Amino acid sequence: MVKLVLQLIFAGFIISLGGCKTSKQKQSSVSSSARADVPMTEKEQLEFDFLFFEALKEKQLGNSKAAQAKLQQAIRINPRNATAHYELSQAYLENGSLDQSIISAQNAVRFDEKNNWFKMALAELYERSSNFDKMIPLLQDLVKAYPENYEYQYALAGVFSQTKKYAEAISIFEKIEKKTGVNEELALQKKELFERMGKPEKAIEEVNKLIDAVPEEPEYYGYLAEIYINNKQPDLALKAYQELQKKDPENPRIHFLLAEFYRTQGQKDKSFEELKLAFSQANTPVDAKIQVLGSYFELVSQYPELKEQSKTLCDILVKTHPEETKAHAVYGDFLFQEGNLEEAEREYRKVLALDKSSFNVWSQLLVLVNEKKDFSGMLDLSKEAIELFPNQPTLYLFKGIAAQQLKQYEQSVEAFKEGANLTVDNIGLSAQFYASLGDSYNYLNKYTESDAAYEKALKYDESNIYVLNNYAYYLSLRKQNLDRAKELALKCNDLKPGNPSYEDTYGWIFYQSGDYNSADIWIDKAIKNGGIKSATIMEHKGDILWKLGKTADALDFWKRAKELGGASDKIEMKINQQKLIE
Repeated sequence: MVKLVLQLIFAGFIISLGGCKTSKQKQSSVSSSARADVPMTEKEQLEFDFLFFEALKEKQLGNSKAAQAKLQQAIRINPRNATAHYELSQAYLENGSLDQSIISAQNAVRFDEKNNWFKMALAELYERSSNFDKMIPLLQDLVKAYPENYEYQYALAGVFSQTKKYAEAISIFEKIEKKTGVNEELALQKKELFERMGKPEKAIEEVNKLIDAVPEEPEYYGYLAEIYINNKQPDLALKAYQELQKKDPENPRIHFLLAEFYRTQGQKDKSFEELKLAFSQANTPVDAKIQVLGSYFELVSQYPELKEQSKTLCDILVKTHPEETKAHAVYGDFLFQEGNLEEAEREYRKVLALDKSSFNVWSQLLVLVNEKKDFSGMLDLSKEAIELFPNQPTLYLFKGIAAQQLKQYEQSVEAFKEGANLTVDNIGLSAQFYASLGDSYNYLNKYTESDAAYEKALKYDESNIYVLNNYAYYLSLRKQNLDRAKELALKCNDLKPGNPSYEDTYGWIFYQSGDYNSADIWIDKAIKNGGIKSATIMEHKGDILWKLGKTADALDFWKRAKELGGASDKIEMKINQQKLIE
């Protein structure tokens, strides 16, 4: 409060000094402020006037550095001129020199002790530097000079409060109250100060004064209850809340207050009943209800019993506000969080039926249908969203992924390219687009384009594990650029050691290079780290063993690969003919 009051008061002063007219008026004090014992010569006076007004011109033009320099020259001629010191203080402040600004403002006050504007300027600078103790005498002078100006008195009380001189602050507020009568601002200021002083009975008196003055105002009972709660008097707090409810039964806040009160008293059932009442009132702001649900979402994982409560509150929310999009959106978020994808989708679609303008809801719904692996629905939904938000790159990512999963590779390439062109300053997203583009080109057997896309993805994110592995594996399958493939796969395994898929890729590159012993070492690592459950890895092991002349062992691994399901379409031929089919 202190800072706001000072700034508001002082703003008018700055404006009054800013124009040329006022500065010229100040000129009348230029000569009179000079040292009496060493009067300026006519030449010095002319030189001072010239520099001073040139400084003001520079200030008007926004050249605070130039203004500062000219004022410094002027002060060398007339070092006791208060107005020049004030203007120099302002120039220092504009140039970021707070300490120098304070020194110049102090000089302004020293050379013109009766100028209250200069005192106010210095007080504002002390406030900026958090030197509140030095503000006090300046503000006391201003209060004496302007006894009817309550803003100065409020400012002084605020500084007393800031420096923990609470009794002095209260004394000022009481003087104001004697003149203006009881009012809410004063009473609440005093209430807060009495609470800080550890005098709750005095704080209660202040609130009761408000209740006596305006008995129909229900909020005052809420203030009263807060004091009782803070001082461990729950029975009196409850009584105050009940009075509040009696005065204003339709006030939606009372149920939230009572819910919090019962929660702090360990009465969880009563607390929840009050929340249900709050959620059932149509005049309770939706945002307030959503804020409560937000706290539930954070705690559900720690306290499973809250899960049912939050679902109940969500049900009440959408029934009370059936046309409110935020209500359905937050319910959808809750259902998504608990894994109820079907009902979550229902709520998100209700939002879009009411209002299609929320990009976040479209995004969340696309994430949901992706999670459901409903790629046909995801493709349709992404196309509809793109019509509404054509410049949102993530929508093209969803579209491309859906088309890719549906084996519509040409459409996926088109979507990924469009999205990549829209992506600006998002390295991760750019890498994802080009990685996906590399996959789609590979499926289309456009290997030159595929390799170029992967290389571009790695320029954006050289440690992208997904790209490193896929790119290396596809190169190995084609037996092309195997040195590059080996480099990529090695980096992938360095970044994430112990991953059977990445170890299999590295081993397979050795296989395609004809280094079967190294291939066998890496495939064994993959099997040890979980690859025993992968048909591809077990089949690769069989192929390597056959190349090493261990035909019986190779046949055994091929059979195990077939049993796992998901092996290559040549697995039957390998087993039947008991030889490697490439």
